[in-house]
Amino acid sequence: MDKRTLFAVVLSVIVISVGFFLQGIMAPPKKPAPQAPLVQSAQATPSVGGNPSAPTEPSAPGSIQPSDADSAGLAEGTATYRSNLLDVTLTDRGGAIQSFELLKHLDGGKPLEMINSGSTGLTAFNLSFGPYDAATVSALFHFTQVDPNTFQFTRQFVAPGGVPFTLTKTYLFHPDSYMMELKVDIANSVNQYPNLVSGGYAYTLQVGPQIGPKFEKLGNRGEYRNYYYYAEGKRKTFGVPARGAKTLDERVSWAAIVGKYFTVIGIPDATQYALTYSSKPIAGLVDTSEMYFSRPPIASAKSTDLFQFYLGPKDPGVLASFDDPSKNAFGTSGLNLQAVIDTSTPLLGWLVVILDYCLKFFYSLVPNWGVAIILLTIVIKVILFPITRKSYESTSKMQALSPKLKELQAKYKNNTQKLNQEMAALYKREGVSPLGGCLPLLLQMPVFFALYGLLNTEFQLRGAMFIPGWITDLSAPESVYHFTNFVIPILGWTDIRVLPLIYVGSQLLSGKIMQTPDAGANRNMMMMTYLMPLIFFFVLYNAPSGLIVYWTVTNLLTVAQQAYMNSRRRRKQGLVPARKG
Repeated sequence: MDKRTLFAVVLSVIVISVGFFLQGIMAPPKKPAPQAPLVQSAQATPSVGGNPSAPTEPSAPGSIQPSDADSAGLAEGTATYRSNLLDVTLTDRGGAIQSFELLKHLDGGKPLEMINSGSTGLTAFNLSFGPYDAATVSALFHFTQVDPNTFQFTRQFVAPGGVPFTLTKTYLFHPDSYMMELKVDIANSVNQYPNLVSGGYAYTLQVGPQIGPKFEKLGNRGEYRNYYYYAEGKRKTFGVPARGAKTLDERVSWAAIVGKYFTVIGIPDATQYALTYSSKPIAGLVDTSEMYFSRPPIASAKSTDLFQFYLGPKDPGVLASFDDPSKNAFGTSGLNLQAVIDTSTPLLGWLVVILDYCLKFFYSLVPNWGVAIILLTIVIKVILFPITRKSYESTSKMQALSPKLKELQAKYKNNTQKLNQEMAALYKREGVSPLGGCLPLLLQMPVFFALYGLLNTEFQLRGAMFIPGWITDLSAPESVYHFTNFVIPILGWTDIRVLPLIYVGSQLLSGKIMQTPDAGANRNMMMMTYLMPLIFFFVLYNAPSGLIVYWTVTNLLTVAQQAYMNSRRRRKQGLVPARKG
């Protein structure tokens, strides 16, 4: 391997490393900031949901208060909705949702909880009168189960000026859907519209304080949180300040809080709500991701607003079903919810789609995603074989010219211009391109990046078992031993993993078999053979096991391929007797 090929390999390694950390550069994880303890007024009672620091009792003069005449028979309790997909717990306190579990998706062996409240005890889908940071309505509501799929919470309030009104929150579920509807009715019985305006808004509907599944920390290799909204036929990214909040006044088709494999999407009606995202820490939950829809003032005695919410997996097929009214229970169309799906390689989306199709095809033949990855790796290696062979042949030709190049370097060591002219003439006579070994290597980079993007975000790999008892989730790093209360200093590792060690072994074997006879005395070659695999061991230690399976199998196939080409070359040179017969 000459210096130019060495340069190409080093350049490829740099490009790969940049690819691994590209997401971290583009969307760095939130940096913890010093958090002051949460202080409440001595007269304040913590509210359920919404802004926990805002006092709810006693009410300020002139504020909206629950009607005392409507307090008879109220008692705090919960109601449960269960289908083949969902297990939802609703509470009379604020008419909110306490738990939203996905029964077909597990987190730590239990149904995945989409409302991640940490130790706060907060609920979701709370309502506050006024802007997003107003006190949450924490009064008890009257509960009625209208039918098996419809749950209704009602309570009378008194607006400033003594105008009474009734607030009704109605939840509608469907047994075969991750989507639900939430209808907010405000009605006045004496044909007056209540003065609900505070901070420019009538009320705000909250979703938070964090979406599931649970996580140790937010980052781009593991869990992350992105904020998207869909407007004018395009998905747009919303930048939320770290530990802060930001409001958007643009009309949106939908708004979403997006994790690696799961998402919450809010679809408002035609009213132009103000959309607010917040990542402000809450006592008991440092990392929050909240979404608020603030309604403009109501100028009528009766008002009905309708919201639809999707809480579920980022499964392309499930999300796409909401584009066709015949394929979803709520009759929606053209929502394009699949736009929430991220790709770490946006410029190679077309290649990701092709590889995804092939991966799923192999899974349909052998229902094991690990085996499907191996079969896809073999196919890719076969397709790229002509490029790899050309790279090897070009490198071999350059190695053959090494003595002549050394002669030229010695002859024209004091005349760089003449040296370059003579080297160019030598390459032309011998039909050798100095970049012949570099370009084929670089041409393989798009395939690697596309596969990285696919294997790092493919929803079907979440929880997909390859080898029972060892590689039980191809979307996560494998582990043979977890340190319960210990973290390896500097590295921050909490697990012992075997797969990265197997990868290093395959990389060392691959590098060894690709060495030329004189490479052992070359320090650069020694570095490439031994140091680079060690560096990649640390880079890939916490990478998804599916990605390491792909790369390890690639190395082993490279070893077999290289052994074949070495044997073929030696035969041509007469170093090995040709086979008889």
